[in-house]
Amino acid sequence: MGLSASQARLLTITARKSDCEYESMRLSHQKIALSRDMNVASAEYQDSLEQTKLMWDFYGNDSQANELSYNLLMSPSALNNFTPTPLTDTAGRVVLTPEMAAAAKAAGIPQEGMEGLPSSDVRNKFIEALGTTGVITDTMSKNIQKTTYNQDAGVGSSDLVNVNIKQLTKTDLITKYFSNIELDVTDLLLNAGGSDLNLIIYDKEGKNELGKIEYNNEGDSTTAKFDLNGKQKTIDAKKLSLADLFNGDIQITLQGTSWDNKQLRGKNGLYDWSVVDKVATSTLWSSIFKNIENTLKTGDTYTDAALGYAKNKITEMMECLSYVDENGKSVSNFDNAAFRNNHRGKSEKKITRWISDNTKNYVGYVSEGNSGDKYNDGYGMNLTSMSEAYLTYFAMYMEGTSNTTYSVDKLKSNCNFVDEFFDFSVLTAADTTGNNMQIAGFYDTLFNQICTKGWVENDKVDDKDYVQKMLKDGSMFLSSIQDDGYYYQDNYSTNSYVKEVTDESKIAQAEAKYNREKEKINYKENVIDMKMKNLDTEISALTTEYDTVKSVITKNIEKSFKRYDA
Repeated sequence: MGLSASQARLLTITARKSDCEYESMRLSHQKIALSRDMNVASAEYQDSLEQTKLMWDFYGNDSQANELSYNLLMSPSALNNFTPTPLTDTAGRVVLTPEMAAAAKAAGIPQEGMEGLPSSDVRNKFIEALGTTGVITDTMSKNIQKTTYNQDAGVGSSDLVNVNIKQLTKTDLITKYFSNIELDVTDLLLNAGGSDLNLIIYDKEGKNELGKIEYNNEGDSTTAKFDLNGKQKTIDAKKLSLADLFNGDIQITLQGTSWDNKQLRGKNGLYDWSVVDKVATSTLWSSIFKNIENTLKTGDTYTDAALGYAKNKITEMMECLSYVDENGKSVSNFDNAAFRNNHRGKSEKKITRWISDNTKNYVGYVSEGNSGDKYNDGYGMNLTSMSEAYLTYFAMYMEGTSNTTYSVDKLKSNCNFVDEFFDFSVLTAADTTGNNMQIAGFYDTLFNQICTKGWVENDKVDDKDYVQKMLKDGSMFLSSIQDDGYYYQDNYSTNSYVKEVTDESKIAQAEAKYNREKEKINYKENVIDMKMKNLDTEISALTTEYDTVKSVITKNIEKSFKRYDA
């Protein structure tokens, strides 16, 4: 009986030991598989270190470089100089989004292209359909249809629109355009309710006062006459020339005092409030913004953004902020002031002198507070410096605010205003009015390419990663206009506006993915190691027990044989 039990136990131990050894072998194979997974993850990570992206940089200064996308190539803007760079397939056909393809179908343009160029009626159907499908706005569509169709754009002519885009220096811009613009600033000279404001003109150094248009309430003359470089000059507040604000020989300033403190501070307790509010809401600024925008606006979103940026920056410089203190009282906050000083019991003469000095030296509004109800507060603003700052902010945005050479500071001596080295683009139409001619030229050029080269629809091109992959694989190409006025297909690597750079964001994503995979694999390996260690311990114990049971069986057999031998 003991022998039978031992043999049964031996079989059980043998079976369990075999199971453990099999499980250990299986876990060992899992570790090998994890090692392969780790090698794959490492290889993918190494491959990702070579990932690149394509950047479009028309101006070659990096500050306006953007990741290449279909929209950037096929939508008019200052970033592509209103020149389309069609995406084309291996057959040279223009690749279109479903919306643009619908416009081509609506205009009756066959996918294989046309033998020649169609009439303006077909072009207008195409433009109308672009508005219907939402590629452009309905207003833009109507404006383009009013322009004359340029049948030669991009097919033998590098003049893409029936329009001249003039590049003007600052001096030419002021002389040829701003001199014809008149501003009425008399609303600044009338009663502000306890405040007087005067236009005071100085020479360019600000040392000598040349003329003054004083506060008046009876409709007196609003002109100032003075001698300038040996010639008589007249400044009329009703017909102030915009060019006068940029005249390098004079400075036009706005200066005044507030004496009705009960009215000025009684409601909100804010020093200078009514004066600042009056200047900020004057028709002067809306007129300046409107007229300069009408001159420089080219219809593209980038230029619009630059004009908006300049307008916002100037508006901020005119604001007198306020906050409510712990007692619920509204308190002035002069953080936006170019210069702020507070006095106690100073005479009007001193306040006026300080305002005069500081107005000439600062960009933005200056304030001289004077505590006590019987004393005057002072306010001033250099209109010439503010106008220079507006054009400078525009130039800064167009160059790229991180790359610009120009700057605006509260202290005038620290400013680097826009100079003759910056080119202002002014749009002049030959056969139509409005400021959408560059956009019209863009779509005329694109339309001509679709008609002459044919087109193919692709619903994936809105994905920039897809577009870049197709370009890198050689499945798609860029078509660019050359010096002879025709478009030719080329590889992205030979396009002077395209740069291939390391894609840091995708490398970072790949690194994060690699670290996650490595952590998962390490965790699984640790679990397997623990299981294998436990199995090794169990196998060792089973081996010991196996040897013991086997020894017992052997001895039992020996005893049995000895008994029968006897």
